[in-house]
Amino acid sequence: MRIVNDIEILREMFHPAALVALRPGQGKPAVELTDAKADTTVQIKGLPHESVVIRAEDFEVPWTVFRSINGQRKRADFVIVANEDAKRWIIYIETQAGNYKTAAHIIEQLKGAQCFIGYCKCIGKSFWESEEFLDGYESRFVNIAGLNLEKQGTRSYSPHIQSKGKLHDTPNAFLKVLGSPNLYFRHLTQVPR
Repeated sequence: MRIVNDIEILREMFHPAALVALRPGQGKPAVELTDAKADTTVQIKGLPHESVVIRAEDFEVPWTVFRSINGQRKRADFVIVANEDAKRWIIYIETQAGNYKTAAHIIEQLKGAQCFIGYCKCIGKSFWESEEFLDGYESRFVNIAGLNLEKQGTRSYSPHIQSKGKLHDTPNAFLKVLGSPNLYFRHLTQVPR
């Protein structure tokens, strides 16, 4: 049996249309996250080479199984799974054109994406027989809002971050980034100052 890492398993597991391609960057890859429904795009630079980006929102809701009383049908737009040296990250990202969604709505979407990755974790452990698949990863939860407010020109890579000083490692404590269509991976993983 050949040995594969988590990123290779995820690339095998997902249909190519459910993945977002990484692009070469200056030293490290970049990715462009486009949500066609919301007409938003955010670019993230400086991703670890061992990364995969999943369109979590493309996972069809099992309408015939789940009711919608607690938001269990919702999912955030994207999930980044990345390995960088000894650090391993799963970053859940909800993007939005404006800044109008309530915190409760965003939390439901981030929780839904977390459950989706939990399902993928079970698939990797069962069908790929990888006992430690996606174990030991640090989670980060991010809402990138106000993306259409700055369509007029190029913005710097200094994001306006709300939630300063708080670790965003649960859906309820998500990091909010406003009006920054250009970010670095480190903005999503570090505790903001």
